[in-house]
Amino acid sequence: MASKACMLAVVAATGLLGLAAGQPSSSDGRLDQALRALWDEQFSAAQELAQDLAQSDAPDGARAWVIVAAARQRLGRHDDAAQAYRQFLAVCQDSGEKQYALRQIELCRQSSQPAPAAQAPSQGLSQEELARLAEVQEQISIETTEHFVVRAPNSALAKLVARQSESALAHICRDLLGEPDYPHSVEIFIWADQSAYRANAPGPSDQWAGGSFTLRQDQGRTIRRIDLMQLGQDRKFDAAMIDRVLPHEMCHLVLVEFFGQAHCPLALSEGLAMAAEPVANKANIVLAGAALAGQKKISLHDMLAARCCDAGNAAVFYAESYSLVNYLQCRLAPEAFKEMLQQLKAGCCLEEALQRAVCMPAEEGFLDRLGAAWENDAIRNAQFIQALETRSAL
Repeated sequence: MASKACMLAVVAATGLLGLAAGQPSSSDGRLDQALRALWDEQFSAAQELAQDLAQSDAPDGARAWVIVAAARQRLGRHDDAAQAYRQFLAVCQDSGEKQYALRQIELCRQSSQPAPAAQAPSQGLSQEELARLAEVQEQISIETTEHFVVRAPNSALAKLVARQSESALAHICRDLLGEPDYPHSVEIFIWADQSAYRANAPGPSDQWAGGSFTLRQDQGRTIRRIDLMQLGQDRKFDAAMIDRVLPHEMCHLVLVEFFGQAHCPLALSEGLAMAAEPVANKANIVLAGAALAGQKKISLHDMLAARCCDAGNAAVFYAESYSLVNYLQCRLAPEAFKEMLQQLKAGCCLEEALQRAVCMPAEEGFLDRLGAAWENDAIRNAQFIQALETRSAL
């Protein structure tokens, strides 16, 4: 268990949790007030309150620099946040706290540099390449890599899918789950069209995503398989296959073995699978915000309890699942997000897994507050995207 000061640093940096009620962290309550403002996403107020305390002679002044830094991070002031963490480094004595502050300074440095825009794999293909990928050849081509054996009725497509499969698997294992290696081999079958897919794929034939995964035992051997389609309804190469379907189905396959016998909420599983796709899905962000602001809302409690998806409300369920995972990824440091998944794998419910991930004791009403914070954030994100799209259309 981390020290109370380190717990405060993690809590402040995530902006996700508040200290347990009835356990004040300062003699006059100013530190608690600043932390509560951070929890309520009043970042400017949190920064001002904490900075006044940090610059005073109060005993809690040193710890207040952590809240100053976290608030500045949330406001996008990464250089100023790094400076606040350096102020904390100058006075803290605990080696763990120093390492935490140093990691945050590095994250601030990375965030202050413009990141390359995310790009779907198909966007790097020319029209001539897309046309060649739509050719259905008589001979099945086989491409083998470290983790995959790809079979496709097109040699160029087999090579492309093999390459994208390794890239998607690395992203899922390293970036989402924190797993250093994937010690298995997966067979990928690509069928020319929907008719061939339905006739040959062992998974459900009505998969909305245009593909499926299967994991089964055959004479003591575990068979891991993904089935995909080459062509869309227009008989052109279906770019969504490499952009969305491949990483989505692969993530589901990896998650089944990652969680094993532990229960992973369906909403989290679907949200993670969509997070594995290389480009953010703006349509899902807008739909989730609209649903949470209207009558089609699915509450967090209902999302986590769902064992299957209601066909009549499937689009909302998937959109909210994506929104929830996106919210947790944005609010948690990468290490804390991966620790949350490890706690789920160990058998915890999401509420307990989150609290353990940030070294916080159980707090009554936590899930309700989390749900409210997520809903407000999802609605704001949807409104922001819609405003940008409206402005660009003018």
